[in-house]
Amino acid sequence: MLCQNCHQKEATVHLTQVVDGKTEKFHLCEECAAQKGIDIHAEPMDLGGMMEKLKDQLAHLKEEWVEPKAPAAGASVCPACGMTRTEILKKGRLGCDRCYEVFASEMLPVVVSLQHSDQHLGKVPKRSSDRMRNSVELARLRRELEKAVAGENYELAAKLRDQIRALPAEGGGS
Repeated sequence: MLCQNCHQKEATVHLTQVVDGKTEKFHLCEECAAQKGIDIHAEPMDLGGMMEKLKDQLAHLKEEWVEPKAPAAGASVCPACGMTRTEILKKGRLGCDRCYEVFASEMLPVVVSLQHSDQHLGKVPKRSSDRMRNSVELARLRRELEKAVAGENYELAAKLRDQIRALPAEGGGS
C-alpha cells in the first residue's frame, strides 16, 4: 500500500484516529509520518495494562470501603446517632451531621476518587443565601484568576481581581 500523503513510498505507519465517533485510518511512509509529528519510535500505549491498573484500584476501594476488615473499636459508629458504616452503605446516606466528621477519614478518599475534588464546584440553589452565592462566585473567580496568572494573561487577571474586589466585604476585601 502506498503512502496516502506522498503516494510514492510504501506505507509502514498505520494510524487509526477516532474523533467524535468517526473513525479515520491513515497509511503513511515513515518520512511523511515524521513530517506530521507522529513519533513512530514511541512505545505503544498499553490499554490492557491501564485497564488492569484501574481494575486493581477499584478493587482496593471496594476492599477499603464496601468490605471493611474488622474495624477499630468505636471507629465505625457515630456517637450521636449510632449509625454504622454498614448501615450507611445500605441506606446510601449518613444518619446525622456528626457522621460527616466520624466517617470523614473513610469517605474522603472515596469522594476524591469519584469526584476528583473534595470541594463542591457545581451550581448553587436559587434559594440559597447571598452569602453562599458570593462565596461560590469568589471561589470561581479565584480559580480563574490563578489560571490567568499561570497563563500570563495579565489583562484578564486584572479584570478578575477587580471583580473579586467588587464582591461584598466577606469575599472581596482580601
